[in-house]
Amino acid sequence: MPKNKKKKKAGKKGEEGESEQESEQEESEDEKEEKTAKEAEDAESKTPDAKPEEKAAGNGGYPSAPDAAAPAVPAEPAKSEEAPSAPAGPLKVEFKPHDSYPPMESAAEVLYCPTCGLPPDFCQYGPSWDKCKPWCLENVPHLYPELSGVSLEDAKKKADEANEKSKIKELPGGKIKKAKEPEITIKKLSRGGRKCVTSVAGLDSFGIKLDDVAKLFKKKFACGCAVVKSDNPAAAPDTVDIQGDFEQEVIDIIVDTWKDVPPKKIIVLDGGNKKGGKR
Repeated sequence: MPKNKKKKKAGKKGEEGESEQESEQEESEDEKEEKTAKEAEDAESKTPDAKPEEKAAGNGGYPSAPDAAAPAVPAEPAKSEEAPSAPAGPLKVEFKPHDSYPPMESAAEVLYCPTCGLPPDFCQYGPSWDKCKPWCLENVPHLYPELSGVSLEDAKKKADEANEKSKIKELPGGKIKKAKEPEITIKKLSRGGRKCVTSVAGLDSFGIKLDDVAKLFKKKFACGCAVVKSDNPAAAPDTVDIQGDFEQEVIDIIVDTWKDVPPKKIIVLDGGNKKGGKR
C-alpha cells in the first residue's frame, strides 16, 4: 500500500476523533445550561412574589391553587385643610406695671358680683359659678366671650336649680336629711300659782296666719290671747298663747276650722312653767 494513502487514512481518523470530542463538549455545555435553567425556575417558584405563570412553570407545568384575595383596605378620608376653630377662652388682660399707669386722682370704683362677692372676672373660679352666670351675662358679657351663644333663660334655670340643690342638706355619705314634717303642739304652762296659759305652736307650718288664729281664739274663749315671737325661730317657733286651760277646746276648733290639718298632726305635750317672750 502506498504511503500517501496511509497518511490520508490517518488524517481522516484524526478528524473524526476531533469531531467526536467537540460534540461531547457541546452536549456537556447543553446539559449545564439545562441544569442552570431548572435551578432558576425552582428558585422563582419558591419566592412568594412569583406570578401565576412562573409558579406553573416551576410546578412542572401544572397551575397552582389561586391565592386568597387580600382584604380591601378602606381608603382614608381626605383631611380637611381648615383646622377646627378652638373655643373662645376667657378674656386676657395685658399686664402693666403700676408705675406705667397715670397717677390716681380719686378712688377707683370696683364692681363686685352680688352672688359670690368676687370681681366679675373671677366668678368662674368661685364656688357658685352657675348662680353667677345670669348676672354676668346681663352686666359684664364682654368678660366672657365664650358665653356668647348661651341663652339667658337657660342660665337662669340652671341658677334656680343650683339654689334649690343648695337648700337640701346632705349627711355624710351623700344621704339626704329628711325635712321635719309639720305638726301642731299644744302645751299647758303654769303661770304664778293656780293660773295657767295654753300655748299653741306650729300653726304657721300649715300656712295659717297666727294673727288670725289669735283673733279667733280671743273671740271663742272670751279671754286674752296674743302671738308670742320666739327669740330663736330655728329652734323654737312662734306661738299663740291663750290665758286659761283650753287644750281640748283648741283641738276641736283647729279641726273644725282648718280641714287641711289632720288630727294626727296635733300633739298635746306635758306642761311646764311659762317663760317670758317678745310680744
